[in-house]
Amino acid sequence: MTAPGDDRNLIDEYRNIAAIVAALALLQAATGAISVVGPLTLIAQGASTWTIGAIASSYALGFVVGARLAPAEIRQIGHIRAFAAFAAGGSLAAAALYISPHPAWWMLMQALIGLCAAGLLASGESWIAGAAPAARRGAVLGFYLVTSKLGFMAGPFLAAFASPGSAAAFLIVSALFTASLIPVSATRRAEPAPPSAEPFGPMRLWETAPSAVIAAFIAGIVNGAVLQLYAVFVTDLTPDSATAVSAVFNAAMIGGAVLSQWPAGIVSDHIDRRVVIAVLAAVSGLAAGLLALFGMQLALPAVFALAAIWGAGSLSFYGVAVAHAADRAEPGQAANMMSGILMLWATGSMLGPVLAGGVMSLTGVSGLFMFAAVGLFVLTLAMLYRRAGTRQVPDIDKGEFAPSAATSMSAPDLNPMSAEDEAETETNPS
Repeated sequence: MTAPGDDRNLIDEYRNIAAIVAALALLQAATGAISVVGPLTLIAQGASTWTIGAIASSYALGFVVGARLAPAEIRQIGHIRAFAAFAAGGSLAAAALYISPHPAWWMLMQALIGLCAAGLLASGESWIAGAAPAARRGAVLGFYLVTSKLGFMAGPFLAAFASPGSAAAFLIVSALFTASLIPVSATRRAEPAPPSAEPFGPMRLWETAPSAVIAAFIAGIVNGAVLQLYAVFVTDLTPDSATAVSAVFNAAMIGGAVLSQWPAGIVSDHIDRRVVIAVLAAVSGLAAGLLALFGMQLALPAVFALAAIWGAGSLSFYGVAVAHAADRAEPGQAANMMSGILMLWATGSMLGPVLAGGVMSLTGVSGLFMFAAVGLFVLTLAMLYRRAGTRQVPDIDKGEFAPSAATSMSAPDLNPMSAEDEAETETNPS
C-alpha cells in the first residue's frame, strides 16, 4: 500500500518531468519554425540552393560542437543555469538573423542556434533521465519523444503567421526559445548529476556493429538534408503559399514517423533488425523517388501522403539501428555506444545539406528527394549485404526495443535499453 506522502512525491516527480518535457517541446517548436523561416527567407533574398545547404550544415556543425561541450558546461554551472544560458543564446541568435542577409553571418548565427539547441537538449534530457523512475523510464521516454515531435510539428504552423524574411518571423523563433524557460522555472526538484556518457571511437563502433554505423551515418545525411531543405522543395511546389504548405508537409513527415516508430521496433524484436532497416529504407526511398519524379505534377494530398510514407520509413530506422548496436554492445557499454552512434549521425547531418544543396543547384529542387532516394537505396543494399554476410543476434540476446531519438549526448542516459544494460552489469559483474 502506498502512503499518501509517497503519492504526493510521485505526483511532484511527474509534474517536474512534465515541465522539462514542455520546455523541450518549445525548443523543438523553435527548431521546427527555423527550418521553414530560414530557407524561405534565403530564397526571398536570392540565395542559391548550395548556399542554403551550406548554411543548414552550419546548424549541424554547431549542434555537434554543442553536444560535445554541453556536458562540461552543465558540470560547471548546473542544469538550470546552463538551460537558461543556452535558451538565451538561441533566442538572441534567431533574432540576430534579421540583422544581415550575408551568408557568412547566417552561417555563424545558425551554428550558434545549433550549439544552443544541443545544449538545451543535453540539459533537459539528462534532467529527465535523473527525474524519471527507473521502472517507468520507457514510458517517460515515449511521452517525451511524442511530445517533442508534436512540438517540431507545431513550430512551422506558428511561423506561418508571418511572411518569410519579416521581423515577425524571426521574433516567433526567438520567442519560442525564450518561452522554453517558463516551464523550467516552475520545477521544484533538485538538479540531477550531469551527463557522463563518453562516445566510442569510430573504429570500435565499426568493429562492434558496422550495420548500425552505416544506418546512423546515412540517417544523418539523408534526414539532415530533407529536414533542413524541404521548404525549398515546397517553394517550387506552391510559391504562393509556401509557408503554410511547408508546415503541413513537415507535419506529414513527422506524423508518419510517430505512427511507424513503435510498430517497426516491435517487429525488429522478432526478426533481424537489419531486415527492418532495409524495408524502411526501401519504402522511404521509393516515396522519395516518386516525390522527385512526380512531386510537381501531383495534387497536394498525394504529395503529403508521400511525405508521410517517407517520414514513416526514413525517420524511423535510426531507432532500430540504435537497438541493433545495443544488442551487440558489451555489458555496461550500451550508453557509450549510443553516444558514438549519435556523433556519427551528427557528422552525417553536417554533410547532408551541403551535398543535397549541390545536387539541387545542378538538377533543380526535385534533386533533394532524388538525393534522398539514392542514399536510402544504398542503405537498403548495404543492410541486405551485411545480413547475408553475418548472422543476426539470437532473439534471446536481444534487448527489448525502446524508441531512440537523434538528439543530444544525454539521450543514452534516458534510453531504457542502456539503463537495463547497466543494471544487469551491477547485478552480474563480469
